Amino acid sequence: MRLEDLVGQERTVSVLRNALCRERVAHAYLFTGPESVGKSTAAALFAQALNCEDTGHGLPCGACRSCRLTSGGRHPDVRVVGIGSDAEGRRRTEISIDQIRQNPRKPRQAPLPLIQDAYLKPAIGRHKVYVISPADRLTAEAGNALLKLLEEPPPHVVLLLVTSEPSTLLPTVVSRCQEVVFQLAGSGAIENHLIGLGLSEAAAASLARLSGGRIAWAIRAAERPEVLRVRDALLNLCAAIGERSVPESLRLAEDIKWQAAELARARISHGGEELAVEAGSDPQEEHAVGDRELREELPWCLDIMVSWYRDLLAGGQDAPLLNPDYEQALTRQYRPHFTARAECAVESILEAKHALQRNANIDIALESLTLSLVAWCG
Repeated sequence: MRLEDLVGQERTVSVLRNALCRERVAHAYLFTGPESVGKSTAAALFAQALNCEDTGHGLPCGACRSCRLTSGGRHPDVRVVGIGSDAEGRRRTEISIDQIRQNPRKPRQAPLPLIQDAYLKPAIGRHKVYVISPADRLTAEAGNALLKLLEEPPPHVVLLLVTSEPSTLLPTVVSRCQEVVFQLAGSGAIENHLIGLGLSEAAAASLARLSGGRIAWAIRAAERPEVLRVRDALLNLCAAIGERSVPESLRLAEDIKWQAAELARARISHGGEELAVEAGSDPQEEHAVGDRELREELPWCLDIMVSWYRDLLAGGQDAPLLNPDYEQALTRQYRPHFTARAECAVESILEAKHALQRNANIDIALESLTLSLVAWCG
């Protein structure tokens, strides 16, 4: 894949390509924009281009040794710093200070933390490239430590910070990066891309319309039909909150968890992975899905729910809908006085999403969300 293949990001690609062609690469970039629009893909391709051996045209060739090493995740001068798992296999929920700077009270780490590694000369490339994603998961300590590197970076270092929530970063970190903004793609561009992947025109048009400009979502839905089934189930849950009895509505937490488990089971089945079964559950139980798998799918499920209430907010403003195929159901639920309630619902869902990202207990976070939604919308 090339930078120019990023769907709907022509202006952004032009900025990055010009920097490469003119050899005016900044020491730090902040890739921002909505989720699922190609920021992480662009960061990977830009990192590849920075050390590509076929220089001069501003694009990674994809064929040289450096490009092959980068795309395979084996380039010694390109590193991704993210949440991942720690040395003991436990999933991180934030990017810690130990990933950024060596703790003098601890033994020498392997691999070296980012700052200590950054001051070493590149092994084989022109640049040492660090992709920090998602950058909004940097702890305050980690952000402050990174700031020192941003203020006095070695000439061979390029930092790529990727986030959908730049407002959560330290202002001093943001001010020392060149911001590169990614936009939602047009439905026509997404439709053409999906047709190029082999979808029929009708299927591509439908997914492009439903994607809301998020190319990664459209591709995921095209590759995994269960994505659309779960989307429909979640939107129907939102539509029914005001119509169900209170006891039925209070089962919403379990319903959301079930849909996330459906996605997790399908993903694992497609990828041939093994389920990380919850401690204390029956490994033979068909529906057993581990905490890690649920945490990977729940943010997307909550985003779908947010889209429902944002459509209700848009109902009074004649704005385009994120879920146009549910226009009739949205119209039935919309009331002019519902705006404040819908805003509170969006805020409650986002709070639950952020709590889960901070490793909150899944059941408690979803039950708290359920109580809020029933109170606001029931």
